[in-house]
Amino acid sequence: MKISKEITIFIVFLTLVVLLGLFTNPLSDIRTPANNELKVGGMNIRFEDGASESEVKAVLENHNMTTNYSIDCNTGSVGNKYYIMVDKDNLDIRRELRKGMEKENKDWIISSSATGIRKGDSYVIAVSEQAVNDEKFLSILNKYDTKVKKFVWCYISFEKPDGSRYWIPEEDAVKMKNELENNESIFTVSIDYINDQ
Repeated sequence: MKISKEITIFIVFLTLVVLLGLFTNPLSDIRTPANNELKVGGMNIRFEDGASESEVKAVLENHNMTTNYSIDCNTGSVGNKYYIMVDKDNLDIRRELRKGMEKENKDWIISSSATGIRKGDSYVIAVSEQAVNDEKFLSILNKYDTKVKKFVWCYISFEKPDGSRYWIPEEDAVKMKNELENNESIFTVSIDYINDQ
């Protein structure tokens, strides 16, 4: 009888351990921030020409931003201001612009990996302020019925409910960036990291 009592107690103990294991999170699921975790304090978002602050807010609201934020559009130092949209199949205008730049020895097109953006059937090409004021450049655009447009830059700053500065983990920011860049009115999103060191 003593053996069966010990077996019963052991079985009850094992049952409790199994139940406890089922209803608690394993240690591997507990997320503790690492000291070297990259923190994102905001994002620079480049919208198409004519996007108003209310449209920017609507895009962000439709994105279901879960973090409080403030928006600051077209103030302070922004990157490239101007762009043209060129049909992906229109090689003539791109060829003529390249030849014109070589002939005039001018930098009309700002070249970097972030300036040639593919949107639908068009390329969004950042152009310099020098180009916007250059008659030769404008005559080439006019020939192809292409207009210079102006980017709308907005800085999204993450905040706590009381308005103080906040941050989100890089992983969340990258997901947010990728989702936002799927919006037709957004050309690019760049992440603004916080340097705590």
